[in-house]
Amino acid sequence: MPSAKRDEQQTQNGHSEMEGRMLVLEVVAMTSLALVLDTSDPENAEAGTSVLHMIREAVENKCSEMGLSDDASLVAQSYAEELLGTAKAALFPATH
Repeated sequence: MPSAKRDEQQTQNGHSEMEGRMLVLEVVAMTSLALVLDTSDPENAEAGTSVLHMIREAVENKCSEMGLSDDASLVAQSYAEELLGTAKAALFPATH
């Protein structure tokens, strides 16, 4: 197999592996968030709020620690908010 073709296949396999891992991480994150954010009793509501704050702060700190650019940091923070919003929407669907 020519090296260019082999390199392309390895790159494709790397992308597939990354996509698969990202999917698993998103599912684990969403499930964990749903369990933590369940506010069926008042004690959990306070804990859920604390977890949301810790997640936002951890993302911001990790971006800084890794030296991410402002653009990359913004993408990371936006993605965190998207995950948090999706978890909230799953727990508290809007009624029509």
